[in-house]
Amino acid sequence: MRYQTKKGILVVGHGSRRAEANDDVREVARSIRKRGGFDLIETAFLEIEQPDIAGGLARLVEQGARHIIVHPYFLSPGRHTRGDIPIEVSSAASQHPDITYQITEPLSAHPLVVEASIERIYETEKTNDTYDFISHRERSGVVYLVGAGPGDVGLLTIKARDLLENCDSVVYDNLVNPEILQYAPQRAYRIYVGKIGGGRQTSQDEINRLLIMRARAGEKVVRLKGGDPFIFGRGGEEARALKSADIEFEIVPGISSAVAVPAYAGIPLTHRSLSQSVAILTGTRAGDGAQPESISKQAGNAETLVILMGVSHLHSIAEDLINHGRKPETPVAVIRWGTYEGQQTIVGTLTTIADKAKREGLRAPAIIVVGEVVRLRDELQWFENRVTNTLSQNLFEDSFGYLTEQAFAIAV
Repeated sequence: MRYQTKKGILVVGHGSRRAEANDDVREVARSIRKRGGFDLIETAFLEIEQPDIAGGLARLVEQGARHIIVHPYFLSPGRHTRGDIPIEVSSAASQHPDITYQITEPLSAHPLVVEASIERIYETEKTNDTYDFISHRERSGVVYLVGAGPGDVGLLTIKARDLLENCDSVVYDNLVNPEILQYAPQRAYRIYVGKIGGGRQTSQDEINRLLIMRARAGEKVVRLKGGDPFIFGRGGEEARALKSADIEFEIVPGISSAVAVPAYAGIPLTHRSLSQSVAILTGTRAGDGAQPESISKQAGNAETLVILMGVSHLHSIAEDLINHGRKPETPVAVIRWGTYEGQQTIVGTLTTIADKAKREGLRAPAIIVVGEVVRLRDELQWFENRVTNTLSQNLFEDSFGYLTEQAFAIAV
């Protein structure tokens, strides 16, 4: 029997080897169904337990769902809800081209988690209708367009931290490290407006209206963006919207991933004997997400290229560069989750890099660096070595402590 409703809810839990933990997620889904009046609801798990996200989404589609709201249950707003869930949902949804989806903001621990879950699902479903009312009272608020840096919390600027500590609301993107939000006071509203490929997302017009609405309500608003707001961050568009609405604003630059991520991979963008020019390019066209007509035309004669948002077009980007005169053996690096502990770097040439990235399963968020400076990575890489050494030391200490406890227990 197919459900009459075309809307489905997918409640996603972490997944555990303890059956009772997984049963808890299923029980919550049943409670949400009953108290929220949802006809069509399924559970899924990130790991260990089945079904996974692809399986749960497929079950909803089989029962007639055409718009799916994905709700992370009791998952902290960290790597899972900012990375794993959006990526897995996007991949699963690509197998069902006739559906759309939304992902709710994750909940923190709360004694009324079921009620909060229902409220959040309704909030997400109605996002397209929430900005029709804009207060016309006297304006006294201000919007700060703030760069959050590339991910490592230590790269957040002092000014950005100070503004967060005194804000009334923070409007943040998908690539902002959730740990940075700890600087905002408990009373501050936290509003997620991230953009991830696939499904329905918060449009730029909606974000602009939200900033204007909250500023007109007299708030100090921090618009928090990954990297730098004026480097492929749409900061210019938001500043123009605020200017047109006569809203006071301020630009707070951040450390761009275009500069920081190659540095964390041991790749200098310039070097006196290897590269005296750099071009920072986008590998994705605004609007439809397609590849720009020609990366080579954008690059000109720059000796080092840094390409953001281009990993999904890596093969055609490399091909275009070769066809327009770059040597096939030109070294290339692709760096994923740069400046995070999970940073992953692969190196190849324009001829080999696309196949290497495919074999490694490398996907967004990632940065592409093209040029002779990539050859210096073997000599200069430091961050990934340090992380590996730290993890090895921690593992040794944990193992040594365990063995010591066992030896003591035997002796006793």
